[in-house]
Amino acid sequence: MKANLVMGIHFHQPVGNFDNVIDRACEKCYSPFLETLGKYPKIKISFHFTGCLLEWIEKHRPEMMKKIKKMVENGQVEMIAGAFYEPILPSIPARDRISQIKMLKDYVNKNFSYKPSGAWIAERVWEPSLASDLFDAGIKYAILDDTHFMYSGIRKEKTYGYYITEDNGKTVAIFPSDKILRYNIPFKMPEESTRYMRDIYYGGRGDTFIYGDDGEKFGEWPGTHKWVFEEKWLEKFFNELMKNTDWLETVHFSDVLKNKKPIGRVYLPTSSYEEMLEWALPWDLQMQYEDAVKDIEYLGKKDFYGPFVRGSFWRTFFSKYPESNQMNKRMVYVSNRLNDLINEKGKTKALEEAARELYRGQCNCAYWHGVFGGLYLFHLRRAIFHHLIKCDSMLDKIVYGSKKNCEVKVLDYDADGINEIVMENRHVSVFIDPADGGVIKELDSKDVCQNVLNSLRRRKEAYHRKIEEKIRNGQNQEGNECKTIHDGIQKVQAGVADNMVYDWYNRSSLIDHFITENVNIKDFSDSRYMESGDFVNSDYAADSEKDEKGVKAVLKRLGRVDGKALLLSKEISVAAEGASVKVKYTLENKDSSAISMYFAPEINVSMPDADSDKYDIVTDGKSANVGLGKSYEKDDVKDILIDDKGKYLSYHIKLSKKARLWHIPVKTVSQSEQAYELNYQSSAIVPAWQFNIKPKEKIEFELTLSLKA
Repeated sequence: MKANLVMGIHFHQPVGNFDNVIDRACEKCYSPFLETLGKYPKIKISFHFTGCLLEWIEKHRPEMMKKIKKMVENGQVEMIAGAFYEPILPSIPARDRISQIKMLKDYVNKNFSYKPSGAWIAERVWEPSLASDLFDAGIKYAILDDTHFMYSGIRKEKTYGYYITEDNGKTVAIFPSDKILRYNIPFKMPEESTRYMRDIYYGGRGDTFIYGDDGEKFGEWPGTHKWVFEEKWLEKFFNELMKNTDWLETVHFSDVLKNKKPIGRVYLPTSSYEEMLEWALPWDLQMQYEDAVKDIEYLGKKDFYGPFVRGSFWRTFFSKYPESNQMNKRMVYVSNRLNDLINEKGKTKALEEAARELYRGQCNCAYWHGVFGGLYLFHLRRAIFHHLIKCDSMLDKIVYGSKKNCEVKVLDYDADGINEIVMENRHVSVFIDPADGGVIKELDSKDVCQNVLNSLRRRKEAYHRKIEEKIRNGQNQEGNECKTIHDGIQKVQAGVADNMVYDWYNRSSLIDHFITENVNIKDFSDSRYMESGDFVNSDYAADSEKDEKGVKAVLKRLGRVDGKALLLSKEISVAAEGASVKVKYTLENKDSSAISMYFAPEINVSMPDADSDKYDIVTDGKSANVGLGKSYEKDDVKDILIDDKGKYLSYHIKLSKKARLWHIPVKTVSQSEQAYELNYQSSAIVPAWQFNIKPKEKIEFELTLSLKA
């Protein structure tokens, strides 16, 4: 009996990615892979294409669809399903997991005349209850990493086959993808992989070898197109497999299920691939983890201790990055609303269309950050919010029709144990967090389905010490050679060194700063100043109400400014009609001596196209001739407009009194598989009013935030 090699290749591009990026991946990776595989009809392989990528290919590259279908018809390719828009399955409601898996199964059956029985698990993020969901979705097998099995107590030599797991009696087969093969292919010569498998097979230690990994490493990762296709690594690999057909044959996962028994039963812990677990750690513990792993490697004990060394848990990203949690809980909020309407009205066509928008907003890439993971990528977060808001707007139309709707809700939508306030009409949604400085966490234009508070805090990351070391040592290589993403990023983009600064609060709106006259825009931008009040990040008392005119929230805090007692009240209101949010501030001196200071409520703004040159900052009707990517300051300003020359969405801030204005671009330092990068996230608009309030006196300021689509 021959040994079996089962290969599963996963192809994915996230919702919201640029067309030119996906087109490049097709040119450099997907098309040449299919073309090369077509020359070797006897080599069997299993493909997983995510639904979002297949939708794009169907529209832009129909010839690829035909090639895949022909390979399926010829029996060369087995199609694997999964959740259509590639969500992290445990992070979305179970009902949505099952629906998305069935959606991709139906799509594959319709377009390739094949009924898939397997599932790719996004980022191999596993939780034990998933076995029930996979079973209920008609899935017979899934692919995870061999490290998942070793974390559960399975020795490496027992991972050459598949296991059965179950949840409440609902079973699914799990195939352990071999780490050695994943790191060999395509980064080492093909002979190393066949030698590895031959030694195990002829040594009587196993006869089934499983490989499951990203397809983008075959041409899209840095340096790999030249290595895999121009230098013909893939052809050499397939030739090597053909040379060894006397003892090794390629088969599909379904073939193994049909012809081989499971090794046994396994219960896998919550896990993912080992790098993901490391990335989920807080930055300081991540550095400590890296140092611990280096110590173990120095002792020559990596393989011995490896099964017992791991990082955090995928859901930790929600506590590590509040911005990720905001997206996730916004998604859950919309999903619950959709589910309530389905239970009330049944599955109508309109609700099915809304559900597809929800599912697009569940795509995993923008919810986490590592070498991959797009939380730091503005356009991926923008796409998530766009689809979630679009779903919400579609539900509004189903519920209210053409009638006006204006509502206020008090609920713990972000699942932190403390209630928030949600105010909305048919044009805008406003999410307010009283416990985090009484700020607006999300401001949505329902007219164009955009969150104009789609920002990201500048924060310390573990890899920043590598950047600092490279800058210190003058290292800045291009890194075009073929390497895995784990071999180290080489290039540091221009401007990174000057932007290694960190925020001490999240990038929301109506952040209530009190600063002295000697604080300048540079000090404020770099967070190198002394805050004179204790209102930022502090708890506000909150109340809300609704009448025929609209809805409002009133937030109050008795705090201290320069050591003196001050009562701050802000009334945030949304009218029954229109796309504006009005804010009335009242500052009341509760101390026995006067308070003199600058009051500077920070408003973070993220326009749909980031810092595109289509945007113009206009103050009091005059262009500042400054783009959103540069700092700007001006005295005696009463009217601020971020004007969209394309007339898609403009943002207007109107002040009741003239103020000193600062515009500060928020740029983060992050990593990708290409380089250490500088990414624009949003603009901080900071009007500052100088005041002097005598004891028992009060002063008022008003501002209006308007979205014009």
